[in-house]
Amino acid sequence: MIRKVCIYLFFSILIASDFIPEEDSILNYTQVFFKWPQMEDVDYYVLEIVDSLNESYLVHSQKNSIIVQDFIDWNNEYTWNVCGINNLEETSFCYQTIMLSINSLPDYYPNGNQLQLVNDGVYDGITLLDFDGLGFSVALDQASNPIWFADKNNFNPSKIIVTQILDSGNFIGFGGGNGYEFDINSEILFETPSEYGVHHHFIKSDSTYFFLDTIIEQHPCPSNCPDNLPNLINWQGDHFFEIDSDGELIWEWNTFDYIDLVDYNPFYLDRLSLNYQDGDEMDWTHSNSIFYDNGNIFISVRNLSRILKIDYNTKDLIWHLGDEDFMNQIYFNNNIEFSQQHSVQILDNGNILFFDNHTFLEPEISRCIEFNYDEVVDSVNIVWEYILPDSLFSGSRGECDRLENGNTLINVGRTGNLIEVDSTNQIVWHYKMMNNNSPVPSYRAERINSLYPLAFSFELMDLKGSYIENYFIESIDTLHGYINNKGWANQLYEYHLFDDSESNIFSNNILIPGNSVSQFHIPLNELSIIENQQYTIRIIPLSNRNKFQDLKFNFENLFLGDLNQDSIVNVLDAILLVNLILDSSYLANGDINSDNILDILDLILTINIILG
Repeated sequence: MIRKVCIYLFFSILIASDFIPEEDSILNYTQVFFKWPQMEDVDYYVLEIVDSLNESYLVHSQKNSIIVQDFIDWNNEYTWNVCGINNLEETSFCYQTIMLSINSLPDYYPNGNQLQLVNDGVYDGITLLDFDGLGFSVALDQASNPIWFADKNNFNPSKIIVTQILDSGNFIGFGGGNGYEFDINSEILFETPSEYGVHHHFIKSDSTYFFLDTIIEQHPCPSNCPDNLPNLINWQGDHFFEIDSDGELIWEWNTFDYIDLVDYNPFYLDRLSLNYQDGDEMDWTHSNSIFYDNGNIFISVRNLSRILKIDYNTKDLIWHLGDEDFMNQIYFNNNIEFSQQHSVQILDNGNILFFDNHTFLEPEISRCIEFNYDEVVDSVNIVWEYILPDSLFSGSRGECDRLENGNTLINVGRTGNLIEVDSTNQIVWHYKMMNNNSPVPSYRAERINSLYPLAFSFELMDLKGSYIENYFIESIDTLHGYINNKGWANQLYEYHLFDDSESNIFSNNILIPGNSVSQFHIPLNELSIIENQQYTIRIIPLSNRNKFQDLKFNFENLFLGDLNQDSIVNVLDAILLVNLILDSSYLANGDINSDNILDILDLILTINIILG
């Protein structure tokens, strides 16, 4: 049983980076990362969350941060506060209560979603997906409960399809012809310049963005041109771009420059001739994905049923694979039959995984395909496939995503179904997206551990004092600290020591695996440390430098027993110590035996110092 023996410490100014979520936060998610300043000499912390009905939720944490996945729900208001518990199971002190609100789910959230199946072997985590038919993206827990949504009203026009979550904790997505990077609160951090359009795919690789735009050029109508079409027609191709965070062009690739015009699908020429009006265009390529890997670009060209590998540096075509009826040059000695495919990606083993819609083929049955290729002998080989039942045929959209445990998450595009199959092709999870009794089409889905690839806190060893009354550290040779990486991504952190003039007097970095704690060290004996001067420890995650955290403190050379700080220990200090003991108060330089309490033993030791 924890015995409370303290008075709550109240203060009016909360620094946002010190308390997360900050005061009066309004969130669009129910999986919440909590973080608070370090407390002196506590064995653990107790986080208490209280809802609007005064129901309370308590959780213990050894570190000064935690991710809460339970209790918090939509359309509710909460308070939270943290108390530190010492080795006597007593509450040392508690921080001020902080207000927190969770929004309601939007009124456009689908009303008929159904969890069809959950079996043993499902890969644990949350599912990030888009409701393309409704124009926004969400994250669901394993029981299909929504735990986050992107607020489409923050985007213009009101649509956002998430394609990626970054190690920085930011999201990548597109909508309404624009590409975006935005944070967990749907605040836009980057938007593609107005001279570009974006369709089907927008991703980030390191610090640059890749995406697809349409391009229309006028070229001769092919030899089997329908009679009602002119000699020159508009061909709609694709222009692939890479731009940096300033919107500056880095790389581009144009289908008109590298794909022969004799390679076209007659179906789309015939479609153009139907109800043709001057200015209409033939949908020549209709690409739908781009993937950068190790100096190569892989793209999916849907209307040619073709996958291409491109040398990033030279832009030359290395090979293409697909429907040989629309292919002027054949690269491989054998072929894989697929059609109208989506979402080509490269696996860690170098194989290629994609969703084969199988449109216009007999029978029209969609599937996932994983294949390898040999550029020496020019061969391809299917190493795995999952054939969907004919009831789940999807003529458009779709994605296959390999999970860390070997399972595959399959977004069945137009059908609104999302299934997970294990390595033996058994369905272990099935979710159906429905609204008003109709399927909700979807582009992509991804399984992640939590909403937080980046979430951290840090603590310093031997830290004394408090957040309220200032921290200090006794003079030591080496400063030791711990960084608690609560996020699931491996993170590289810089740690710095600044003096009171904000000069950086020490820097280093440390790589910390996801969901782990690592120690860092600063050799103070190699630095010019001035006592009673304020210093700052700053921890910076390189994946998102804006998420840095600071802790300010002084170095002090404690004169044990000198409670009135007059540089001598005498009877005045003994009298002060008696008063502190009677008031159950604590002062570090009165704790002569370093047992974290002031009592008669410290008084005896103080008298001994005075006497001798």
